[in-house]
Amino acid sequence: MKILLGIAAAFLLSACSQKMEVTGVGTPLGKNKLIEAGARKAAESSSASKTGRYIATRHKLVLEAPEADLHKHFAAIQAACVKLACVVLNTDQSQTRRYQSANATLSARIPPQAFDSFLKTMLEHGKLLKHERDSEDLTAQVIDVEAKIANLTALKARILDLLAKRTGNMDELLKAEKQLSETQTELDSIAGRRKALANQTGMTEVQLNLVAESLHAEENWAAPVAQATKESGHVLMSSLGVLITVAVAVLPWLLVAIPLFLWLRKLYRARKARRAQPAM
Repeated sequence: MKILLGIAAAFLLSACSQKMEVTGVGTPLGKNKLIEAGARKAAESSSASKTGRYIATRHKLVLEAPEADLHKHFAAIQAACVKLACVVLNTDQSQTRRYQSANATLSARIPPQAFDSFLKTMLEHGKLLKHERDSEDLTAQVIDVEAKIANLTALKARILDLLAKRTGNMDELLKAEKQLSETQTELDSIAGRRKALANQTGMTEVQLNLVAESLHAEENWAAPVAQATKESGHVLMSSLGVLITVAVAVLPWLLVAIPLFLWLRKLYRARKARRAQPAM
């Protein structure tokens, strides 16, 4: 019974401590000094970054390169990314197709201090068409997660201490072990969440789209005519495709409808001829 009471007390004190850390309201209780100290340590760790904030930064870039050398430039960009210790999340390349130019995409995370160097390399292999930068402040989430980790760690230590004393009966020990297993599961889950936040705030996310040179380049005076020709040809082929589709869909019905029409017309004429004979 003492073990169960101890676990319940530790759990309640952990919840109270967590609430005080998140809201910043409340008076520390003498019995939860261990939990409060762990939460305070997590908060201090959260403010240990250079800016005092945990910011997730993302860059979205669109670059243009000659179509014939597009994949060559993309390979060089990938190599530079790996050299700068980035983590490649996803890559995709497509070859030139009819009515579709070649393109390549890269999604990666790179150390913040290496981004400027990576950007310089990218600009050496393509013309910048678009660059979007956005950021998200995840400081509150990081502090909350670290406080939960500290609270659960303290609760786990309390349960282990109670189990080590083994002052209860077998049923109480089994319940304590079950509580320990649940606490460890929750701790592992929150630790995974903290790792995900660390990936977002500790690395800069880069999304690159490398496209083939456009016919709309200002230096190409014939670009409007070339583009109009390309689009008109595409419209013509699309219309022809629709016509073929309709013809194929209607053809089976015509194979049935035309013979039926001819048979009905022949039947009608024969009946009309029979009616006309007595009149003669």
